[in-house]
Amino acid sequence: MTGSADPITSANQYLKGDILKDKPKIPKGRNVSGRSWKLRPQKRASSLITKTTQNNRSKSWEKKMKEKEQRRALIEREREIKEEKRQEAIAKKERRLENERKRMENEFKVASKSAQMLGKNADMKMKAMNKRQLRQIKKTRINNKTGAIEFVSAYAK
Repeated sequence: MTGSADPITSANQYLKGDILKDKPKIPKGRNVSGRSWKLRPQKRASSLITKTTQNNRSKSWEKKMKEKEQRRALIEREREIKEEKRQEAIAKKERRLENERKRMENEFKVASKSAQMLGKNADMKMKAMNKRQLRQIKKTRINNKTGAIEFVSAYAK
């Protein structure tokens, strides 16, 4: 062997360029090679987001039951609020229909007081009417929604 290599004298001796030699400690988040564009491996976001925390394992039974009862009370309160809103909407609709029915009845009363009945000679009277008078002829009809009697145009369908 010709060269300037140092001979091995002990069992745990390291040679220059030995790959088993302990490397210097590098801070976490930095690459050993010094490549700054390679980040340390991250966990997937789906594995980081969990429905229950790690501390949930150590909760006491009473605490779990208390939280369960609170959730149940919250859901019940939400259901009550929804039911109240639904009842308010129903009451509002009924009020509106009742007001509409009263208004139609009042309109009919007022119109029937001032209305003329054609009577026996209706055909003769109608033949003698001009266009404007014919347009003012009204007939009665029952409204399907409210059930009130209303005046509508004689030519309305």
